[in-house]
Amino acid sequence: MHSNSHVNYLALNQNFLNKALIFGAGPQEGTSENPIVTAEGLKVYLNGTHVMPEHEDLENGFPIGKMIHPQAMHGMPGSPGEISYELWTTEKEYIILIRLKLDESTNGESEPAVDILTLVQRNELPENIPDNQDGYYIISREMLLCHFDSLLQFYDNIEELDDWDFEDDALYAIVKYHFELKDNLNSKR
Repeated sequence: MHSNSHVNYLALNQNFLNKALIFGAGPQEGTSENPIVTAEGLKVYLNGTHVMPEHEDLENGFPIGKMIHPQAMHGMPGSPGEISYELWTTEKEYIILIRLKLDESTNGESEPAVDILTLVQRNELPENIPDNQDGYYIISREMLLCHFDSLLQFYDNIEELDDWDFEDDALYAIVKYHFELKDNLNSKR
């Protein structure tokens, strides 16, 4: 592993998984045992917030999308990073993996950091979401919305992401949906 790859892991854990970094112990794992229940009834375990359940070996993966975050590493001015999201299935779970690679012009040559972002147990899927490829978009969307609540908490609308670059329409549509939900919630207050 390139030494600069460690900075990718540091940024992933601190800035995207919201894990506190403890000197001598590394990133602190989540402690909540109760998953987030989404509007669609999906029970989502969010890495960095929840105690992550044990999972099976990953079987099939599908790309969800990529985006460039303009400040992927706090404290390093001008340090954009490519974030990619993938939906993986096992016999018992749906898992979203997140990958982060800081821009090589600021971080140097490195390998992307990868970790589980969210996990849903298949036996806990609500009846309104099909447990097959027909349900993948809804499952991915609901799992990512839990993450976007934290990642995008300081942005009020999608126009404020004008310096972000979305490489995929599906991921952009989910981010746009996040802001539509946020706007609807704010208008009801």
